[in-house]
Amino acid sequence: MATPTTPTPSELTLEPGEIAAWRARTQGLWGEPRATPMEAFEHLGAVQSQEVYSSKLTPAVRAAPGPDGAFAPVEAVDELIENGSVVRTHVLRTTWHTVPVGDLRMMLAATADRVHQVLASMTRNGGLSEDLLARCDQILAEATAGGRHLAREEAVEALVEAGVPAPSNQQMIYILMHAELEAAICSGTPRGRQQTYANFDERVPAGNIEREDALRELARRFFVSRGPATLKDFTRWGSLKVADAKKAIADLDLRAALIDGRVCYFESEPPGPREGGPRVDFVQGWDEMLCSYTDSKDWVLHPSVPRADFPDRPRFNSAILLDGQLIGHWKATLTKQRVEIATYRLRGFTAAEIAAMRRGADRLRAWYQREEMDLGLDHA
Repeated sequence: MATPTTPTPSELTLEPGEIAAWRARTQGLWGEPRATPMEAFEHLGAVQSQEVYSSKLTPAVRAAPGPDGAFAPVEAVDELIENGSVVRTHVLRTTWHTVPVGDLRMMLAATADRVHQVLASMTRNGGLSEDLLARCDQILAEATAGGRHLAREEAVEALVEAGVPAPSNQQMIYILMHAELEAAICSGTPRGRQQTYANFDERVPAGNIEREDALRELARRFFVSRGPATLKDFTRWGSLKVADAKKAIADLDLRAALIDGRVCYFESEPPGPREGGPRVDFVQGWDEMLCSYTDSKDWVLHPSVPRADFPDRPRFNSAILLDGQLIGHWKATLTKQRVEIATYRLRGFTAAEIAAMRRGADRLRAWYQREEMDLGLDHA
């Protein structure tokens, strides 16, 4: 009997802009918004969160607005962080993510071992042994027990008091990351703008999940919320082995299609043609529209600009999307009543694109809760 083979996916002929529009709807950036920021977090699963304040924009732009704004208010996101509905921690990669608290054990089960492999080279170079890291994990878990949420300086004090040599700044980064990946600590209730660390088991709902089940759920979440995307997009997003990712995808009822020579997985149908003129979205620099697609990054960049013109280090971190694709960058400076939005576009805009840009900036002004706005219009 012949060995069964995977059928060749049907081919879809789509322009990069059509793929970007499809992803914008899948991610919830366009279309009917989620009812709350919590629903936006739950849909995406994880929000990359290097910059604390800016990262709150990711769920806000995907949720129903408050009474006076175009996006969900920042206070609605703050409340989720403060009450522990979401936690900011290191998972998926050696970077910060904000994750629904009920999903954290699943994501650690799926990715912690692989992230540890990347972290191990950093800790060795930083002079930290595995025995010392394991000891630090235990000290931090005990120091945060009983509902004690420690600021970083207090975590250092707890380690030193327990006999650990005072760590350098870089060593402390690795110690905290290791403890997060080992489910000893996670983020606690912030003190103003200062993050704290809480006992993992006291903050995160109890439960066990097998790694195979966790990988399957992680794959489902990724492709349902970010499709169409490739296998490599998923493996790089979750620091996964290709074999593990392939098995997880095979266990799901996802659809597949060959798009521009690449097999992409998805759940939802491609949307119909978008009506109206151009659309401009102001998003944080690590919005999921950008950082979810390392393999298919060429579909993320706006095709009207030569790829060589996209800077490795842009002037500003936050991103301007034109019809769902990267076209420039922005930075907001707040005063008491005004927000100044500096922008830098990689090409000039048409009059219709400028009008769309002003509309997008005004939505941002409302999110910052400012009455007035200055919008800079620099371009290459």
